[in-house]
Amino acid sequence: MSRPRRTDRGSTVEAGPIRREPAAGASGARTRVKLPVDPYSAAPRPPRLRGPLIAGGLVVTLFAVIALVNQGGKGGSPKSTAATSAASAPATGSPSPLTTTYDAGQASNTADGVPVGYPHSGSGAEAAAANYVVAYYSAEMVHSWYRVQLLNAIADPAAAADLRTQLDAAYTQTDGTYGLSSSGSAPAGQTFVQRAAPVGVTLVRDSGSSATVSVWVVTLAGIAGTNSQHAVTEDWATVTLTLNWTHGDWKWFSFQAVDGPAPLGGLQTPAPAATLQAAVTKYGGLRYGR
Repeated sequence: MSRPRRTDRGSTVEAGPIRREPAAGASGARTRVKLPVDPYSAAPRPPRLRGPLIAGGLVVTLFAVIALVNQGGKGGSPKSTAATSAASAPATGSPSPLTTTYDAGQASNTADGVPVGYPHSGSGAEAAAANYVVAYYSAEMVHSWYRVQLLNAIADPAAAADLRTQLDAAYTQTDGTYGLSSSGSAPAGQTFVQRAAPVGVTLVRDSGSSATVSVWVVTLAGIAGTNSQHAVTEDWATVTLTLNWTHGDWKWFSFQAVDGPAPLGGLQTPAPAATLQAAVTKYGGLRYGR
């Protein structure tokens, strides 16, 4: 008996002898199985569609030429159109337009590695929030001395004590979860990883003296290294900060974080422990501006 003969998708497969017909009067009937049509087969496009498609393309091209001529006749230009769009964009409740210059919210200085000295504007508040969230999710935060320095640099003095209490409680729990020492050190030969990368930012409210900004971030957390018991994993969150304009800068007053929105994950093969550990050392974090 030979193996079943398979023809094109959508046809039949005959199981049984394929080189000789069954003897006359034989009682064994051959089996016919109908296969479904392959949805990924490259079926040729019907010739009758080509004419309408070509005609449609010519019409679209004609309209595009007319639009360009009309724009030129009115003295318009892409640059002036972009400027008009940027000027008419709302200042609050939506992300800053992409036409906003990059240095509109740039920090003018740094304190303990964190950008500070932002302009008194919505873009400045957005940049401050993004950088403060990155600092909050940094691996250095497991050290109590760093938390003190960070709050001195970016917190509203009126809220610094309450923020210190919240951060101390959160990172005491982190130490226990990942098996870190009381000083925040990872086991020998391993590296504690904690890092955030803002994906987007939006100015929720800006009253001039205070601003509320939401930052959508993807974070990494875990222990990298051989025999790690806590693999480095990703997480998605939205962190909303309230900032006060005080002492000539946007200062961190309060925050809250919620999970997501998270995209579909797990589509890539995780890196070996040594590769991931080397990447964390090789690639530094980023600073952000609006």
